[in-house]
Amino acid sequence: MINAVKSLAAFTWRSRMRNAGVVVFAIISLIPAIISFIAIQYADKAIENPILFLREYIVPINVYFTLPFIALFLTLPTVASLYEKGAISYIFTRPVPRWACVSGVLVGSIISAAPLLLIAALAPSLVFGIFRPESFGEVMNIGLMHSLLLIISVIPYSALCVLLAIWSKKPLLWAAFFLFFWGTIVGSLPGEAKMWSLHHYVMGLAKSMCGIDKVATGLLPPSATPPSNLLSILVLIAVTAAMLYLAQLSAKKRDVY
Repeated sequence: MINAVKSLAAFTWRSRMRNAGVVVFAIISLIPAIISFIAIQYADKAIENPILFLREYIVPINVYFTLPFIALFLTLPTVASLYEKGAISYIFTRPVPRWACVSGVLVGSIISAAPLLLIAALAPSLVFGIFRPESFGEVMNIGLMHSLLLIISVIPYSALCVLLAIWSKKPLLWAAFFLFFWGTIVGSLPGEAKMWSLHHYVMGLAKSMCGIDKVATGLLPPSATPPSNLLSILVLIAVTAAMLYLAQLSAKKRDVY
């Protein structure tokens, strides 16, 4: 079973990170750093506190856009290629439990996403550290916490994408709905609906780990009453486990021929 997990994790890594598509992911990951560089070059005097800039611009950009984008486009194509090439039918005829196959894809997606998310979180802090050396320690500290936040958050996001990719033959629409519309938009609106959004709990961690109180644009602000760290972690763990369980059930029912 461990070998199955390792094999599918390695396949996921190779299929996503050893082709031209990785250039696109790298560019997406560098967007926050590019924004930081442009801001320093053209609005340096307006940036009184680099920490506030990172909190109000960069962390929200990564949580609202970079994180779901990378989770979605790293995970869905891998599962789709397994079904389209017929490899999944061979895998499912081996004496390996379905949960091991599903877990392998999830592990591979997380490993593939990790370096991209580290770039997205650490590169902006490094830019400020270079051009504002007096704040190097502070900006790198928030960069490290930002990195940890994204790595934790990509686990349930990727698990959701694995489920949708197996359960539906049109997973892109479902994933875009759950990660962007229901996640980012509904998860930021007042009311009880946000309690059912992963984004709400990710932002709860973001407030504690990165000190986010608001976003610079004023659009889709963090909740005034964010969940506690313990509740957020428990929800993210529970969602990951539930997604994996439902994914292996869906794998048993979906036609692989």
